[in-house]
This record gives sequence, structure tokens and C-alpha cells, in this order.
Amino acid sequence: MAEQVPFSIVEHILMKLGSKAFQKILSMYGLPKEPAKLKEKLDTVRAVLLDAEEKQLKSHAVQHWVQRLKLFMYDADDFLDDMATHYLQQGELTSQVSHFFSSSNQVVFRCQMSHRLKDIKERLGDIQNDISLLNLIPCVHTEEKNSWRDTHSFVLASEIVGRDENKEEIVKLLSSNNEKNLSIVAIVGIGGLGKTTLAQLVYNDERVVKHFELKIWVCVSDDFDDGFDVNMMIKKILKSISNEDVASLDLNEKRFLIVLDDVWNQNFEKWDKVRILLMVGAKGSKIVVTTRKTKVASIMRDSSPFILKGLEENQTWNLFSKIAFRERLENVHPNIIGIGKEIATMCKGVPLIIKTLGTMLQFEYEERNWLSIKNNENLLSLQDENYNVLPVLKLSYDNLPTHLRQCFSYCALFPKDYEIKKKLLVQLWIAQDYIQSSNENEHLEDVGDRYFKELWSRSLFHEVERDAFNDIISCKMHDLIHDLAQSIIGSEVLILKDNIKNIPEKVRHVLLFEQMNLMIGSLKEKPIRTFLKLYEDDFKNDSIVNSLIPSLKCLRVLSLDSFSIRKVPKYLGKLSHLRYLDLSSNDFEVLPNAITRLKNLQTLKLNDCCNLKEFPKFTKKLINLRHLENDRCDNLTHTPCGIGELTLLQRLPLFIVGNGREFSKKKRIGSLSELKRLSQLGGVLQIKNLQNERDVIPISKGEILKEKQYLQSLRLEWRWWDLEAKWDENAELVMEGLQPHLNLKELSVYGYEGRKFPSWMMNDGLDSLLPNLCHIKMWDCSRCQILPPFSQLPFLKSLELYNLKEMEDMKESSPGKPFFPSLQLLEFYKMPKLMGLWRMDILAEQGPSFPHLSEVYIEKCSSLTSVRLSSSPSLSKLCINGCSNLTSFELHSSPSLSVVTIQDCHNLTSFELHSSHSLSIVTIQNCHNLTSFELHSSPSLSILTIQNCHNLTSIAQPRSPCLSKIDIRDCPNLTSFELHSSPRLSELEMSGCLNMTSLELRSTPCLSSLTIRNCPKLASFKGASLPCLGKLALDRIREDVLRQIMFVSASSSLKSLYILKIDGMISLPEEFLQHVSTLHTLSLQGCSSLSTLPHWLGNLTSLTHLQILDCRGLATLPHSIGSLTSLTDLRIYKSPELASLPEEIRSLKNLQTLDISFCPRLAGKMPTGNR
Repeated sequence: MAEQVPFSIVEHILMKLGSKAFQKILSMYGLPKEPAKLKEKLDTVRAVLLDAEEKQLKSHAVQHWVQRLKLFMYDADDFLDDMATHYLQQGELTSQVSHFFSSSNQVVFRCQMSHRLKDIKERLGDIQNDISLLNLIPCVHTEEKNSWRDTHSFVLASEIVGRDENKEEIVKLLSSNNEKNLSIVAIVGIGGLGKTTLAQLVYNDERVVKHFELKIWVCVSDDFDDGFDVNMMIKKILKSISNEDVASLDLNEKRFLIVLDDVWNQNFEKWDKVRILLMVGAKGSKIVVTTRKTKVASIMRDSSPFILKGLEENQTWNLFSKIAFRERLENVHPNIIGIGKEIATMCKGVPLIIKTLGTMLQFEYEERNWLSIKNNENLLSLQDENYNVLPVLKLSYDNLPTHLRQCFSYCALFPKDYEIKKKLLVQLWIAQDYIQSSNENEHLEDVGDRYFKELWSRSLFHEVERDAFNDIISCKMHDLIHDLAQSIIGSEVLILKDNIKNIPEKVRHVLLFEQMNLMIGSLKEKPIRTFLKLYEDDFKNDSIVNSLIPSLKCLRVLSLDSFSIRKVPKYLGKLSHLRYLDLSSNDFEVLPNAITRLKNLQTLKLNDCCNLKEFPKFTKKLINLRHLENDRCDNLTHTPCGIGELTLLQRLPLFIVGNGREFSKKKRIGSLSELKRLSQLGGVLQIKNLQNERDVIPISKGEILKEKQYLQSLRLEWRWWDLEAKWDENAELVMEGLQPHLNLKELSVYGYEGRKFPSWMMNDGLDSLLPNLCHIKMWDCSRCQILPPFSQLPFLKSLELYNLKEMEDMKESSPGKPFFPSLQLLEFYKMPKLMGLWRMDILAEQGPSFPHLSEVYIEKCSSLTSVRLSSSPSLSKLCINGCSNLTSFELHSSPSLSVVTIQDCHNLTSFELHSSHSLSIVTIQNCHNLTSFELHSSPSLSILTIQNCHNLTSIAQPRSPCLSKIDIRDCPNLTSFELHSSPRLSELEMSGCLNMTSLELRSTPCLSSLTIRNCPKLASFKGASLPCLGKLALDRIREDVLRQIMFVSASSSLKSLYILKIDGMISLPEEFLQHVSTLHTLSLQGCSSLSTLPHWLGNLTSLTHLQILDCRGLATLPHSIGSLTSLTDLRIYKSPELASLPEEIRSLKNLQTLDISFCPRLAGKMPTGNR
């Protein structure tokens, strides 16, 4: 196997040797000329690296030379790092040089360094001398070529070509009626054909979503290739279920779909155990398997697997040209188009190869470069069958600029199908010194972000996810791309899973994943540079922390996340090379001062350390710290004094303003002024306990946050949980001084104790002071009366206001400025003095408003009397709750409106909704004074719910062909309801309509569930036949109405019938029920006049559940009950006149439950023997 050439480490050391800072350090040790000598030799080596990378494939001698070089570079890196670290640890950066060398320890150290330097020089000399012996030729390193463009993506993860027919075929297989408890559908094909993509298309298809009650996706990958464990397989399936699904998980009652993606294991017995364990689901449950091996399909008992083939030639060219030419063929030279067609044909229809080669050639304009790909031996060797895709994919690696190669191969550290967080990946790259920049004003994180996007644009990453600001936050790697990365980095990366039996000698990067492995002890004393943990559960094994970790002297990255650590060991301070340390989710209360000896530390993660009370006193000594992540460290009492000296700091999510009165004079705490010097801070900043700030006059001058151009989100907190907090003038002064930079995108204010917002918020020029604000949240600013002119902010997307008790109005905007031009979400909660959403005179002047408003939530605004949204073409959801003085509601044409909910608006008298073609759900609840309800044209209305509207007398129901569910309850003054033709209506419930006299259903052919409860005055029921009715529940209605309903309901599809409290009913309606062969549930409750059941009851041969509850007049059961051969459950409660059971009840062979209670005359007469 070829060795990866350490391009990045070579560049890093060359940059270090050429820096003035390092030259100064070696001069302090009396070695002023050594950096230049080493750099000269290393430059010679660097020049031949590209040639060595190519020649090692055919020369073992060159391969051995690369191995020696790599080992040397790691040792040289450690040596130079030790020199610089020792210098920094002395704390003497500019003076006291004589004292620096006076200690005997310094003499010993200088002696050790001298010996190591001699070894370094000799080894580098040998490596340099062998260049000529191996005939290695200098090659020009290509400059960084940034092919990423933010305006488009050529990854094309969402553009699928040529799989529509395949998808339809599999969807039909999954949706077909199948009486088997479990069926297997296997998708088989070589790597890169798009098996996973096809499975995802099927999995997310709307028909599949509706057909299955539970869907589970599991990436099996090669986790179970060796050491397959059935319990682990089931555990992995369960881990793939969302929390919502877990809460209701019961496979015994549900038709489920499980996708097992990328299956390799061929052990029949173990897979059969998995299959048997999953056979508990309802009939029609399915498992979809994707695999490269036909044998896996047969083992999974799919006799006719779906064999996925390559794309057709025209589909191949369509995909390739879209990527390579960006759909601009007219601007491409005909010769290149011709070569491109040949290359596309050579891809053999494999989408991954097409996409990879297409992205490689996106920005190539010279014909010779296209010919180079076309004539590549790996592409030429691609055969029709049994071909190996990996060598072709390696072209994408060979085409990478050298600075990206180690960044890419390092990604093999993450398991297959793992969601890689971009921020974490870039931090790891920086910790390994893979990222270089000659521009001192450029953040390494920005360079890393550029590297990431470059790899993404080359299709080496896919399935990217974005945050609210459209920034990429995570990605995945295709399993074959992962194989490529693994093949390049070789045994340097080890994912330590349960099935690992030995530790490679060359291992440098270790990932602890899923379970503790007994081999972990073999890592002791090895030159490990990465020890990362991604296992979600807590580890409770002290041997790792106390025995293994201290021996790993070369560590750059150490993750002890969730190790149940109660006391952080001091030896961590001796791991001097550490750049990245993750101690998140542990139980310790303090960090030892020894941590501050880590002069190279760039990232310190303490997220979710809920017991942590304080940082080390001398945190300021971590002079290279770039990221101090302390999200959700809720018990922190203060931020340490001097943190402002960490001028490289870019992330500090939580800043605590300590209460100086609670600390002694010996323990100085940091104030807000510390933030002033942290000019590089970016991302999210939460400042808590602002009520503790006492140095308010300097703070009020406004220089604390104003220059922080990288800050995206700011959260300012006073004691917002303290309901008794009083007005504090200091709060206004502090707030005045916290004006953020104009780049800020998100602002949240909690518990502000001032009476007015600061001048920078109330300024008429707010749109120029904070032009980029997208999200605003104000919570418990309970003394402010006037809201700032947020309406003028050009990019504001969401405005959320909670518990602003004194808020009456919004400050007027300047005339002529647009009114909320970008607002999408508006939330008002608990604002009791708010009279209107905004001043109507302002709206009248400014004309149409809210062009992008999508969702509106208004709750507990008790003074609000009306809601008027003049023009909201994008409004999709409107929810109003607890506005007790709201009297009218009118909404003009809203073409996008889909959901309207109005609850607990007791004084609302009228509801009028104009034409809304997208409206699908309307819910009106607890509006006691509502008298009329009118919906104009709403052709998409699907669900209508009206409950507890006591004065509602009429409902003008629109004609809606999409109506599927109507639920009208507790509307006692509603006298009639006429339902127009509703071809898709499936559920109708009328309950508690005490004065309703007539109900008419014009045409409801799809009605499957009809419930009528407590409508005692209902005298007329008119309706057409109900051929699809499956469930009918009738409760407290007249007997003659029951018969009217049964006349149209007793169809061949009725499965469940519930009859409750029908006064005067002495027998079941024979003419309608005796021939319903599909009925499986019959429940009779509270029918006191019913004395017996009819003899024809025995005709209901499908009946499985029979319940007779509180039928006090029932005296006998028919002998024909013995003919109910399917009956499994018989329950009789409170039938005091029932004196005997028919002997035929013994013949009910399938009866599982016989429950007879409160039937005193049956005491001692229960049947015995077999049931």
C-alpha cells in the first residue's frame, strides 16, 4: 500500500522555520543559524514530494523513503513544538533572558534539545541525500485553486437522474397489499450506483410515508462485517428511531418499514435471528436492504432482488454535462464536448464516478487536462462487470491541491455515514497543523472553511446541512469516498470498535466509537496524535483517564467527553502538544490550574459541564486559546479576571458577570470591560447576570461590543426569572453601552430591568445601525412601554415578544420606509396592555405590509380587540389564543394560508375568512360568544374543528373537495348542519349539539368514521349511501334517528359499531345489521330498554369483540352466540337481570377473554371447562 505524503506537515514546519518568532526562540537557545539550515534542506525535500508520491506506486525503495520522511516529519514537528512550548512556559517573552538560562533545569533542557537537534539534522541529511539515489525530480506544486462558488452547488445531492422508473417499481412493491408479517425487498448493485439514494427517494415518497405507521432508517455499513452481534443490530435499529417514535413504539401493532442500508454480513443464522425478532409487526411490514452482494439478498430471503443497473448513455451524459459544464454547453469548445462524451461513456453509468469526474473537470478549460483524464489507466481499466470503482475515484484525490490531501484523508477518522460537524472538523484540522495561512490577518478557521467548501465542491462531501443563516454546519461522506480516504491514510487511522483485535504499529489517530475495546491498553506509549470519542453514552472507566492518557505524550487532540470525570487530573497539564481538549458533559466542579500550562491549546470544550463553578484563576495564560466553549455551564459563578488578554479568542458562548460582593478581594472576577479587547469574538455570545455589573459609567460609553464584526448572535440576560425584580437605572446604562456591530444577525434580550430601550435601539436610523438583523427575541422586558422601530429593519425574519407587560405600542417608523419588508415569523405572548398589533394610521400611510409574513402567533394579549392583516400574501399559519377582548376577526385574501387556530377568545363574535385557496386546517375552540362562522372559498380545506362555542347558531361550510375530517363539539345553539358534497371526507363527529334538529350529508362516499354523540333533539338525518363506513358510534340520540342512520350505514365495510344510551331501544335494528359480515367490534352501552340480543347475532361470523355494558334490562343471550367462531373478547358489565349464559358459549374456541362483572344473578353459574 502506498504511503500518504505528508504535504501539510512539511508546509507547516517550513512556515514555522521561516517565521521570525521561531528564529527568535532558537536564538535564545544559542542556535540562531539552525532554522535557515533546516529550512534549506527541507525545501529540497519538498520540491520532490509530488514525484515521490507518483513513483512510490512502482518503487518499494521510494515508498520506504516516504515512510522514513513521514516518521521524520512527525518527530521534527514534536521537537520544534517542544522548543517553542518550553519557551512559552517560562513566561519570559521579552525580558529577563539571563534569568531564563540561569536555572540548572534550563541547562538539562538545552542539552536534551541539542541531542535531539543533532539527530534531526542527521536524519534530514540522509533523506536529502537519497533524493538523487532514487532519481526523484523536483516538481512545481500547484497553487491553491478555489473552485468553490457560493452561488451554486455541483454536488447535486437533490438532483437525481434516471431513477424514476426504479423508484416507482419499489414504491409499488412496498405499497402492495401483502398478508405476510414481514417481507424483504433487496436493492443490489455495485458501489456508487446510487442504492442509498434510491432507497432515500423511496423512503421519503409521500405514498410510502402514508402507507407505513413507523419508518426507521439504519446505516449498517461494515459495522457488522466481522463480529456480527444480533443484539447490537437491534440496538442500532432502536437508536435510529426519533424520540417521538420511541415514545409510541410498539411494533406488535404497527405496519413498519425498516431500511437497512449498506449490508455486508453474510451469516445466515444471525440475520435470520434479526428477521425473526422483527416479525412481530403488523401484516404488510417491510424491510428494504441495500447491498453490493447478491448473496446477502438471498440470505435475507428475497428470492427476487431488485438489481440496480447503471444509467443509460443519454442519462449519463445528462448528469455529467450538468456538473462539468454547468449547463452552459454553448460556451464550451466542441473538442472538449467530444472528449467529455467519451469520458462520460467510460463511466459505465455509475453516478458516483460521473459526479466525481464531472466535478474534477468543472473549471478545467484546457483540452490537455481533459485528455489526461480520458487516457488515465484507471479509467481505461474499468470493465462492464466486477470492476473496481475505487481506483477511478482516486483520480479525485490525485487532482486535489496538496494542501487539501491530508485534510481529506483525515476524514477517514469518522465512521461511515457519520454526520461530520464542520466546525469540529476544521478545529481538528487546525490542531493537526493541516491549515496554513501566510496572511496574519486571516483566521485559520476561515481558511479551514474554504478548504471544507473546496472538498464539498469536488463531491468528496455530500448531504450538507445548513443553519438558520444558510451556513453549512455538517456533511457526510459516501461510503466509497470513505473507503478512498481510508485507503490513502492507511493504518494511521483506527476506529476502535468492539471487533478490533490488534493495534496497527503506525497508528496516529484513534477514534473511540460505540463500545469499550479491551485492546485500548495496547495504545500506551504510542505516538498517538488524536484520541477522539464519538460514543454518545457515558464512559465509566478510570483506567483510560488515569493510565492510558498520561502515556500519550504526542497528543494534539484529546476528547474525554462524557467520561463521568469528577476531578480533572492534573497530568493533563503535561500534555504540552495539546491543541484541542474536550471535557464536555463531565461532573467536575473546578478546572485545575495545571490546565493553564497548555500553552498550545487552541480549543477547550466544556459544554454541558453543569457542575462547573469556575475557571482556573490564571486562564489568561492560555495565550493561544481560540475557542473556549462553555455552552450550558449553568452553575458558572463568574468569568475569570484577565480573560480579555486572550486576544485570539473567537468563541466564548457564555460570559458570566459575577457578583463582586460574593467574592473576597483575593479572587478578582472579570467585568464586562474584559470583552472590549476580545475583538475576534464571533458566533454566539450570551452575557448573563448583567444586573451584577457595577462599573456602569465606562460601560455606558458603548465600546464593549461595537467593534465585534464576527459576532452573529447576541443574548443579553438580566435576572429574567426573578418576577419581583425592580426598576434598575443601572440596567439602562449598561444596555446603552452594549450596542453591537452592524453585522449582528440575531439579538435576544431577557429580563431587561430598564423602563426604556437604549438610544441605539430607538434610533430612527436603526435600519443602518443594525441592517443585518434577522431574528429578534424580547423576553420579560416588563417595564418598557414602547417597542423600538423594528418594522424598518430590512432583513428581519422573526420577531418574538414574550411577557412585555407594559408594552402599549411600537415606535413610529420614519415615513416612506417599508413596513417589515422581510418578516416571516411574528409571535406576541402575554402582552396585556397591547391595544393593537400596530398603529393603523401608520399602516394607512405606508400601504401594503408584510409581503413575506408566514406565521403569526398571538397569545394572552388581553387588551387586543381586533386583528387585521391587510396584505399578507405569504401568510401560511395564524394562531390566536387567550385574547379575551378580541371581538372580531377578519382576514382578507391570503393565498398561502394553510392553518388557522383561534382558542379561548371568549368575546369573539364573528369570524370571517375571505378566499384562501391553500387553507387546509381550521380550528376554533372555546369562543363562547361566537355567533357566526363563515368561510369563503377554501377549496383545499382538509380539517375543520369547532369546539365549545356556546352561542354559535350557524356554520357556513364552504364547498371543499379536499375536506377529510370535521369535528364539531359542544355547540349547544347550533340547530342544523348541512354538509355539501365532500368526496374525500373520511371522519365526521358531531357531539354535544343539544339543540341540533337536522343533519344532512349530501355525498360522502369515502366516509369511514361517523360519530354522533349527545344530540338529543336530532330528528332528521339525511344522507346518501356510505359504502366505505368502517366505524359508527351513536350516543344519546333518538331511536328513530338511529334507524335512519343505520339505513345508510350498514354497508359491507362496517367493522366497528358502538351504540350508547339509546332510550327506548328494545332491540337491535335487524333489517340493517344481520347481514353485515365484516363487523368485528360491537359495543352496546347504557341501553336500559334492551332485554335480549337477536337470534341473528350468530350471523356476524367476523365478530371478535362483543361488549355489553350497563344494559340493565338485558335478561338473556341468544343460543346463536355459539356461532361467533371468531370471537376473542366478551365483556358483560352491570346487567343485573341476566340470570344465565347459554351453554353454547363453551364452543367459542377462540375466546381469550371472558369478563363478566356486576351481574349478581350469574353468581355461581359461570361456565366451566374449555373455552
